[in-house]
Amino acid sequence: MRILIVDDERLASRRLEVLLARRPQYEVVGVARDGDEALQAIERHRPDVVLLDIHMPGTDGLVVSKKLAGPDTPAVIFVTAFDHHAAAAFESAAIDYLLKPVRPERLEAALNRVRNLLCLQDAQSRVGELESVVSALRGGEEVGEDVIWVKSREGMVRIPTRTIDWVEADGDYVHLHCRSRSWLHRETLSAMEKTLGDRLFVRVHRSAIVNKRRIAVSSTTEHGGRIVRLDTGAVVRVGRSYGAALRAALGQTTD
Repeated sequence: MRILIVDDERLASRRLEVLLARRPQYEVVGVARDGDEALQAIERHRPDVVLLDIHMPGTDGLVVSKKLAGPDTPAVIFVTAFDHHAAAAFESAAIDYLLKPVRPERLEAALNRVRNLLCLQDAQSRVGELESVVSALRGGEEVGEDVIWVKSREGMVRIPTRTIDWVEADGDYVHLHCRSRSWLHRETLSAMEKTLGDRLFVRVHRSAIVNKRRIAVSSTTEHGGRIVRLDTGAVVRVGRSYGAALRAALGQTTD
């Protein structure tokens, strides 16, 4: 497990290095002294986990944690001398929260949580890939169909486009929602619309594209809006300017 230590106190970071050196399964890939240096080190070293202090010069640990996004985001374990930041730490999806001076058994327990999480993600990734292949074979289509390669913590994952239920915009990223799990992919929704084409997919909102084969119900709401319900149970809002395109894609002449 690759670990980055972020702490402006040299004695505190050195203590963590000594504790980790006793375990051959851990590799300290770097030590950062402030938030800005931490972000650069994360980009450079791609660690699995960051042991992150909260109070630091400049950008503090909570801000660093909130800036982390994307498929390669490392697990975060906060290490601090103050216990009143615990709520904010867990709101930022931290794996654990350790108080200084860090006890060896607490550090080991926190890292075990990260290891279990990584193992679960790896298992889910493998299951998702197998489900995609089996689905393609059962559908009578070749495994070599159109695919999107998604960068993840486990490596590059192959996602056949026909297995995507719907796509949701998230800034410069999109969430590819599949039956087994969702994948975060660095691409704009407009670019994804061009990649996917209109044979299987239709854009229904400025923030959403859906797989036409997954649409089970298209209906209006009590407030006059429109939604589509997929066979997975997911509900996706339809933008007012996309209603005509949706009806055409579904072969509907009227609402």
